[in-house]
Amino acid sequence: MKEVSWFEGLANFLVSGIIPDEFSSNQRKKLKRYCQDYYWNEPYHFQICMDGVIRRCVPEEVQGNILGTCHASPYDGHRGGARIVTKVLSCGFYWPTLYKDASGLVKRCDECRRAGGTSKKNEMPLTTILEIDIFYV
Repeated sequence: MKEVSWFEGLANFLVSGIIPDEFSSNQRKKLKRYCQDYYWNEPYHFQICMDGVIRRCVPEEVQGNILGTCHASPYDGHRGGARIVTKVLSCGFYWPTLYKDASGLVKRCDECRRAGGTSKKNEMPLTTILEIDIFYV
């Protein structure tokens, strides 16, 4: 028997309202509580996130393309996992394993591993600017 993905399971419940018979009472309650933040607008599946923004949920087939595009963008690309997650969320996409997938992508990226993180030693020193009023002398 094929395992149903999170996307398909939520979409089936939101469209039909039918809970599978093999679910226990706790699983039924959990599914109903979990689905309160999701809604279905044909043909898309959306989630109301914690910050109040409505984001489109994407299936597993598309997630890799979205992460790859945000990670290898010509501007501000090849940054850390948190930066990639911020880009994906600002584009209006969401899936439950987004944070884990982004950190895994950064760990597998050859260019990111070669560059490494910027340490305090490699940063430019900050100097204060002396402000003097005109005609101070």
